[in-house]
Amino acid sequence: MQLGIGEIVPLLDPRLVCAVAARMLVAVSVGLMPVFPGVPWRLRGALGLLLTGAALPAAARAGLDAPSALAVVVAGEALVGLGLGLAVAAVLAAASWAGGLLGSISGLAWAGDFDPQAGSEEAGMARLAWWLGLGGFLAAGGHLAVVAGFVDSVRTVPVGLGLGAAAARADLATSLASTLADAFAVAITLAVPALAAVVAAHAVGALCMRTIRFEPGQGIPQAVAALVLVGCLLLGAEGWTRGFGQAATARVERCFDPPAVSSH
Repeated sequence: MQLGIGEIVPLLDPRLVCAVAARMLVAVSVGLMPVFPGVPWRLRGALGLLLTGAALPAAARAGLDAPSALAVVVAGEALVGLGLGLAVAAVLAAASWAGGLLGSISGLAWAGDFDPQAGSEEAGMARLAWWLGLGGFLAAGGHLAVVAGFVDSVRTVPVGLGLGAAAARADLATSLASTLADAFAVAITLAVPALAAVVAAHAVGALCMRTIRFEPGQGIPQAVAALVLVGCLLLGAEGWTRGFGQAATARVERCFDPPAVSSH
C-alpha cells in the first residue's frame, strides 16, 4: 500500500520517530528476555528498530498526541513499552516457572549444595520446561502474535499519550495484573499433574521405608523422584508443548486487546 505526501510527512517528524522507537526498543528488550536470554543487545536493538519502521505508518495515521516536551514523550512511551514487554515476558516465562516449581518440590534443585553461586535452573527442570514451552509457543505462531501486537499497539495506545492520562495508567496496570495472573495460572496448570505424581511417589517411598525399615542410599529418593518426573513429562509432553503454546499465544494476543489497553 502506497503512502501519500500527507502521510509521508508525519513519518519524518523526529518526535514521532523517537517516541515509537522508545516504545519498541523497551518492549522488545523486556519482552524477549524469557525467550532468548542469550541474544545480544545489538540484535535486540536491531529488532526494535525494525519494528519501529513497521509501526511508523500506523502511528502517523493515529496522529501524535504529544503536547509535552520530547523528553517527557519519550519517557512516557518507554513506560508503555515496559508495560507491554512485562506482560509478554510474564506469559513466556510461565513454562520456566512451572519447571522451577517442579524442580524445587521434587528435591531436584540441589545445585546450590555443590556450588553456592549456581542458579536453581542448573537442576535442569526449569531449563527443560523452558525449551518445551518455547517449542510449543513458536509452533503455535506465538512469535507472530508478539510482533503483530507490538506493531499494532501504536493504534490501540496512540503515540504520545503515554501514561499521562489517569485512564491510560489504570488500563495498563489492569492489563499487566491480569496477564500476570493468567501466567501464574498457566504455570500452576502445567505443574499440578507432575507435582501430584511426585508427592505420591514420596509418600509411597516413605511408607515403604517405614514398613520394611529400609535405609535408602544417598540420592535414591531424588533419583526416584527424577524418574517419576521425567515419566510425567513424557506422558504430558503434548500439554507442555502444544497446550502451552496455544494458551500462551492466546494470552499474548489478549495483552494487546484494545479493551485491555485503552486509548482514553
